Amino acid sequence: MIRGEAMSHARHTVKPRPAYGSRRPINPARHVRRDGHTTAIDTSCADEGDMVLSAPPPTPEHLLYVDHILQVTCTINAGPSVINLIGEIDSSNSGELLRTLTEARYIDDHLIIDVSGVTFADVSAVRALQSFTAGGSAVVRNARPQLNRLVDLLGVALFD
Repeated sequence: MIRGEAMSHARHTVKPRPAYGSRRPINPARHVRRDGHTTAIDTSCADEGDMVLSAPPPTPEHLLYVDHILQVTCTINAGPSVINLIGEIDSSNSGELLRTLTEARYIDDHLIIDVSGVTFADVSAVRALQSFTAGGSAVVRNARPQLNRLVDLLGVALFD
């Protein structure tokens, strides 16, 4: 085998990682919508004739967006799915954040936006979150004091 051939073959078998600033496409077929969720029936520990309903196990986080200062993940739950924001949100990525959150509506109709991991946010971040929550059933939770103060100064209703 020629060395160049082996290297070429290895190059085709390795999947590239998403580049910073890229959005991973959300494939609705890979995700279970809340309204389409079915509950599993577990009969292993039941007496004859009894049926025990069990919830599915919790799902891992799915990466929705990443750049050099922000990471957006989603945890799909039987109830509302949770979108976790980790890092900094400013004018350089607030547009991508809004597009990512809008695409997340394909995952679940009811979303909780957890901003406990946001270490910095400017006015564009608040505007993006406000625009998203105004478009449907979504709530923003677990804001740090700095984000609460910014929202109060802007006079917008962002938190429940």
